Amino acid sequence: IIMSDQQSYSEMIKRGNILAIAHKLGMDGNLFTDPGMAEFYSNHEWIVINNNEVGEVINAIPKISRADSIPWEEWFIVDGQIRHHVLFTSKHKKSNMTWEGHPGDKDHPKQVLGMLWHVYNDDNLTPFLNR
Repeated sequence: IIMSDQQSYSEMIKRGNILAIAHKLGMDGNLFTDPGMAEFYSNHEWIVINNNEVGEVINAIPKISRADSIPWEEWFIVDGQIRHHVLFTSKHKKSNMTWEGHPGDKDHPKQVLGMLWHVYNDDNLTPFLNR
């Protein structure tokens, strides 16, 4: 059976418990179920990681080879505020910070470690590619 992007995306979101975590963070789950999402995000890996400092973090990770133009995104809570980080492997016009994860880091997805990311905090919680 060949699944459509929509089906495989929906499965991934369900498997990753993304909507339940979004709800827990106080986010509108519709951000992740919008019909346009599958087109842009079905090739991302969606995972929730429990971060020691901020608790549960929703991660949408693209193929790393394409992360210069397709960002890794993360949603989490800091000081009661929902944060949406947009990270690229090359400098983006809005990037104002950099981050590099060490190989032993347990607070971030394994595939993003060991490289320099250009980050900005996005006031818009909507996934970057679906605007």
